[in-house]
Amino acid sequence: MKSKFMFGLKIVSQDWYWKYNLSYDEAIDKLKSMGVTFILARNSLIPSVDTAVKSEIPKKLEYKLVNYDDIVFRQKIRDAGIEYFGSISYGFAEDHMAKYQNYPVDQYGKREEKIDWYFGACPTCDEYNEERYKLVENSMKVLDLDGFFVGFMRYPGFWELWLPGTEGEKWNEYCFCPRCISKFQEFSGIEVPTSNPQKKGQWIRENVREQWIRFKCQVIHDIILQFKLRMRKYNPKARVILNTVPFNYENYGDYGVSIFGQDPVLLSDVVDIFEIMGYHQILGQPYQWIGKAGEYFKKKTDKTIVCTVQGKALYIEGMHKNSGRMENISSDEFRNALNTINNSNVDGAVVFTWSDFLRAEYEENNKDLLNIVSTFTKEINE
Repeated sequence: MKSKFMFGLKIVSQDWYWKYNLSYDEAIDKLKSMGVTFILARNSLIPSVDTAVKSEIPKKLEYKLVNYDDIVFRQKIRDAGIEYFGSISYGFAEDHMAKYQNYPVDQYGKREEKIDWYFGACPTCDEYNEERYKLVENSMKVLDLDGFFVGFMRYPGFWELWLPGTEGEKWNEYCFCPRCISKFQEFSGIEVPTSNPQKKGQWIRENVREQWIRFKCQVIHDIILQFKLRMRKYNPKARVILNTVPFNYENYGDYGVSIFGQDPVLLSDVVDIFEIMGYHQILGQPYQWIGKAGEYFKKKTDKTIVCTVQGKALYIEGMHKNSGRMENISSDEFRNALNTINNSNVDGAVVFTWSDFLRAEYEENNKDLLNIVSTFTKEINE
């Protein structure tokens, strides 16, 4: 049994308000009945972006948010004793990416193309980063949040496609744009040959990869540090929650570090809580893997670790059809995923997403997910 077990909920949409017509108090009553101790939630001050799940409100329904007040919701969340972490997604701001031509380039000199919904941003564009920081600052200033959940904060790559059997060395790595290479040369003191610009990335990988990986990891570290410093201008106790690629060494080697630039050891001095994306169905892993992945990061960082579980099967349609992924997450599977986290030495669980619970309850007349979570949190807190 754990004391102070954290239980969080990702709220990627305000659909609880505009679609399911819940009042602030009704929404909070539902969160409390589920045993939620913190939320990772978007607010109206940061533009919403659709990812694997929909978060944007249809244009024809925008009128339903006219009377919505972020400040009122934030105050009521505080009064309920639930911590509120704002949510920002790094990348996907395609208008700003276009403004700064902030497009990643792979090791072959090819610019990244959008895959399904995914479109990552190169993390070395200072102007683009500054716009991200200002969005967080404004939210902290207006809403006095407990901190921020920084999503997709890594080097680009659609890691959800990394199914068993994926060859990491053949994975497209980013970013080898001229700006990244120039900053790498400044960081390392290494001069990259200029004879064939299209092959600079390949030369780096073949000759100075260790230094290159250190550079990438430092870039991610320094951006997160900036987010933290900006947040703490308004709340000196604000905490950073990092959306963490769940690549434990046993299953994925060091690719979470070398490809995505997330070095848990280096990041442990700027990240307060590592949110491990335990999306076992997406990655084609058994539910038992979730706890193992969480424990790997706990051992690496000795920081607060929470593992996220899915409430719904994803990546089973369109380009993902026939990928071999499990096409349904049963109630038992969901319950087992939560229990494997509780039976590990991590500090808490997060459910992705509240919209799945609301849809099941109000559109399918199915409260299984809600009941499982309510029972789970009640039992661990007894």
